[in-house]
Amino acid sequence: MKKTIGNFEFLTSLLISMGITPDKKGFAYLREAIILVALDPSYLQSVTKRLYVDLADIFFVKPQDVERCIRFAIGISYSSGGLLEINNLYGNVVYKNDYRPSNSEFIGVVADKISPYVKSASLA
Repeated sequence: MKKTIGNFEFLTSLLISMGITPDKKGFAYLREAIILVALDPSYLQSVTKRLYVDLADIFFVKPQDVERCIRFAIGISYSSGGLLEINNLYGNVVYKNDYRPSNSEFIGVVADKISPYVKSASLA
């Protein structure tokens, strides 16, 4: 199922607050991945075979490029301490300084929190 590229300012602001800046390729891939998972959580069941492939189709790149760029963007956030912003989002300790989440874990955690906003925006 092919989706269009979402334009959600709150998600963009959230990613920037985590230290993931729009000048990185992974930023756009990550933002779109979070939106897709928020709309359809079943994407988390097959990240490599479905999510990355759909993202690659949207952005006209290879699935391996999508995975690598997302991993790099999350790594930047991890090294700058930006992942701790997720703790503020949830009001609880989700990540500590010494834990680096996988791509699918990060996408799932953020998508879970913003899914009500994404679903309401897509219905409007």
